[in-house]
Amino acid sequence: MAKAGNVVEREVFIAAAPASVFEFFRDPALMALWIGRGHVLDARPGGQLRIEISPGNIASGSYTVVDPPRRIAFTWGWESQNFVQGDLPPGTSLVEIELEPRDGGTLVRLRHSSLPDPMLEMHRERWERYLSQLKSAAGQ
Repeated sequence: MAKAGNVVEREVFIAAAPASVFEFFRDPALMALWIGRGHVLDARPGGQLRIEISPGNIASGSYTVVDPPRRIAFTWGWESQNFVQGDLPPGTSLVEIELEPRDGGTLVRLRHSSLPDPMLEMHRERWERYLSQLKSAAGQ
């Protein structure tokens, strides 16, 4: 069962302007550089977000906030998954991204809330990896 306190929080500094980093959360070609292999992104409130993270693992939800270049948020859950025990249906958790201008670049703050106990550690580890990949892709 998901608990309100089950939250993953991560930060990463990227040597690029917030407007540039923001595009990596709404442009399928740019998102493919740091997370997933197939994307359907309709980056507007209520628009669909669907990411094939890896074969058989599809996350989906909808955008709740699109406020360029400062903030973007979307619901998140799994249509199908073959890698972990637990239940997180599409749209049942929330990923919030804040982009803060800092030192000539962007401080990216990610907060993923309402995660079920069995999936908390996996999401913690994966967001760490994906944000590292985002830093490499967006900071070039």
